[in-house]
Amino acid sequence: MTKVGWSDFVVWQCSLRQRNFRMFSGKPSEGTLANISDIKSKKVICEIRSVLIEKKCINTTKMFEFIIKQTHEPELRFDKAIKFLAAEYYNTPVNFDGSFTATFDYKSKIIKKLINKKLIVQFFERETGFYFHVNVVKLKKNDPRWKYTFSHNLFFNPYLNENIVILHFTPIKKELKQIH
Repeated sequence: MTKVGWSDFVVWQCSLRQRNFRMFSGKPSEGTLANISDIKSKKVICEIRSVLIEKKCINTTKMFEFIIKQTHEPELRFDKAIKFLAAEYYNTPVNFDGSFTATFDYKSKIIKKLINKKLIVQFFERETGFYFHVNVVKLKKNDPRWKYTFSHNLFFNPYLNENIVILHFTPIKKELKQIH
């Protein structure tokens, strides 16, 4: 593993996600899945599907909510969301700080293993990967990142309800390493 700049990870994530929306209708690729491990034992706790969060996600959340309110047709919502996210959304990596969220069923036993902990995260796709530590917290429903994540995920799961827990993973940037 070699040391790299934090922007390398963010640019890589934005590129992967933009490609996924442009070429695969938003289907997540391997590089958007995060392996979460315990720091002491190095044992993998789980693999999560991550949602990359903008530093200031309020306007995008409003756009998501607007798309959702425009129609009750899941296919139309999905198409509009894909067009929005495939266009230029990920073209400006400086809008992102590398933090991400993940959604869990409120009854999930995994939550206790993740919440309020410092853990290891690893993203990997093809020959590139990144490894770093994160702090994990549970978001409240009035948090803009909770609303962003919920609205984002509603496009892909029209049956999603608010009986979920959304965790926020904040990178500890000094711990970043690139894997080749």
